[in-house]
Amino acid sequence: MRIEAKSMDLSAASDFLGPGAIEVPIFEKEIVDVVRRGSLALQRFKAPRATGHPHRYFEQTAIATAVAVDPRALASSPSSPTRVERPAFIKAVIAQTNISMFDKEVTEQQGQFAGVVAKDVDDVLNAVEVKRGGMLWAGSDTSMSAPTTLEWMGALAQIGGAGGSVNTATIALGSSIIDGLKTQVANLKAQVGFVVRPTAIYANPLLLDMIDQEAKAAHIELRTEKITAGVTVKFLSTQAGDLPLIPDEYMPTDTAAKYGFNAPANGYKNYYAAIISEDMTEIPYISGKTDDPKPRLFQLGLIGNLAGQFVGVKFDTLIIKGAAYAHALVAVVRP
Repeated sequence: MRIEAKSMDLSAASDFLGPGAIEVPIFEKEIVDVVRRGSLALQRFKAPRATGHPHRYFEQTAIATAVAVDPRALASSPSSPTRVERPAFIKAVIAQTNISMFDKEVTEQQGQFAGVVAKDVDDVLNAVEVKRGGMLWAGSDTSMSAPTTLEWMGALAQIGGAGGSVNTATIALGSSIIDGLKTQVANLKAQVGFVVRPTAIYANPLLLDMIDQEAKAAHIELRTEKITAGVTVKFLSTQAGDLPLIPDEYMPTDTAAKYGFNAPANGYKNYYAAIISEDMTEIPYISGKTDDPKPRLFQLGLIGNLAGQFVGVKFDTLIIKGAAYAHALVAVVRP
């Protein structure tokens, strides 16, 4: 049996051939790359070691009750503190890439993009972070104690579905966004039964732009300050102090009824703002003996075609503790 080799048209690899000139394609060494690879909120929330699967903790929601009585006739009924057991099932996020040995060695031998292999391997871990950043607010699970999907139960679902008296509010079209947010923070602080310390307001950048425009029109000056390296945000003065207005591109907008809010009118959206007590927000993780809160990378060896398998994995979940009273979710109705 004769095998015919197909010839390659090498002339197609040149840009120009002519007298005294052979022009060949040369690329810049830098790859244009502004792809999102992380989440600011994930960096700010604390990550303790999980107690197991599920992660368990106790939440106290009330103390014993006192009454005023006649000092000469002391009498009362016994009462007890209220404590509730809370479980949270650990979830898994995974990403994988296969790198051909041949293509890897060709790339290294050419030297033009020698760092692309390391870059692509590192991006396996970044892919895990991107998925976690999206689940942070809008994870599809609907129950912490009886999981219904493989994703986290997002913060919006935990807060919006908690059923507290102060944890959700709608800012209607025509109402002040700034006043609505300040009032909701005040409602959290005004609770008699809980000491609440909200520390940040997270919102989609589009909503924060609306806040900027409203402040400009009302001649309200929002203080600007750096909250982490390379990230400067505006601060809103509230009854809980100056709270940073932190943009999070993963914060969704909706045209449907979700998280306890009604669907907006046709042509409008619900823009969410989450008022978060960050010290009561946790992402417990499982990592065995390594005690590593970051996504871990594994090389699984070579498969049949000598391609290397690189897998990134993270075992953790999101817990919004005190979702009914320590945090609040606001829906701003705007076009």
